[in-house]
Amino acid sequence: MPEDLRGLRLDLTNQGLRLSDALRAAGFDLALGSGTPPAEGLDLILPGGLWVNVSIAPGYAGTSPFSLDEAGSGFVLKHRSKGSWPVTLPDTVRFRHARTHTGFSCGDIGAVHDRWLVVAPMAPPANGTGLDRPRRFLGLPPQRPLTKRQWSVDEVVACAEAAWRHAGVRLVHLEAGWLLAEDGGLAELRPYLTALRRALPVLTSVSVLPPADPACILDLYAAGCDAVNYHLLAWNEADAARVAPLRTRFVPHARTLAALHAAARILPRGAVSTDLLVGLEPLDHLDTAMQALTAAGVVPNLTVFRPLPGAEDDAPEGELVPSDRVLALMSTRSRLLTTHGLLETRIRGFPRVLAGMSPYRPGAAIRWYAGVRRWARIVRPDEAA
Repeated sequence: MPEDLRGLRLDLTNQGLRLSDALRAAGFDLALGSGTPPAEGLDLILPGGLWVNVSIAPGYAGTSPFSLDEAGSGFVLKHRSKGSWPVTLPDTVRFRHARTHTGFSCGDIGAVHDRWLVVAPMAPPANGTGLDRPRRFLGLPPQRPLTKRQWSVDEVVACAEAAWRHAGVRLVHLEAGWLLAEDGGLAELRPYLTALRRALPVLTSVSVLPPADPACILDLYAAGCDAVNYHLLAWNEADAARVAPLRTRFVPHARTLAALHAAARILPRGAVSTDLLVGLEPLDHLDTAMQALTAAGVVPNLTVFRPLPGAEDDAPEGELVPSDRVLALMSTRSRLLTTHGLLETRIRGFPRVLAGMSPYRPGAAIRWYAGVRRWARIVRPDEAA
């Protein structure tokens, strides 16, 4: 990837994007429709096919030097002083407007990013915002669903089928990072995982809080989970507690680390990931974390430390790391992933994560694996005995 494009993607992630007056006057922001609230941002395809998700929320991007405008039949990304670039917006209209048998649009249920579908099957309880708090600093959208407390299994499967048919989706991610349960959300997610595995030859990943007993991870894998993400947030426990004090009280740092190591032993190589906030702790901590995690078979995702609109007031202090130092961290990460043979294509970073939004084009081996997983049965050692 050219260095200038890496820097451009990083700057867009940091600073967001303003829609031009002409686009707003034409109703462009309204035409985005359901499934693209301003906090979630807008997917852009940069020159060379590089994907990036950019915040367009006025409270976040109101002072950004970047703006999006029309250029003939396409779009152009402009910077106040650095020039302009032709960009493409992915076409997800058919997916967003497709409806389930219950009448809900698929854009209300999930969001498509390239070949990746994100669905939050159930909403957090009203008193669960403390456990959900890290989402705002990881740059994740408000928890779906917005119109129902929980999407049924059939609705989620119908959404995935529409994403497969209309958007070429090959990865489905279930987001339940607020779900505090001793089994790591296994009981709640198992019906969705099982149904998705039977319905489509897709890879399915989940983001959950770690289980108290790492043995539950094998059951999660047997249910149909192909990749798992446990948010570590920071390598140092005290720094992680600054972002998520309530979560840290119920889910100690050691529990997350134990789950990551156990998952790396159970799931295929490269199928276990965690998220680290760049700027929350000294950069040498991140360097140490990436070396230790990759050596253990865990893929570290790096996220710029920036709260989303509405979270600024209670955000702990963090350092805005210069772009060149972030790019150096990304280079180190790529080198470590190569050294330890971790397959990035099993892991999709969230919209504001700095890695994982590259185009996903599964090869023959991944397609074969996804097909086999539909029928393979994972047996626990005690069952085999």
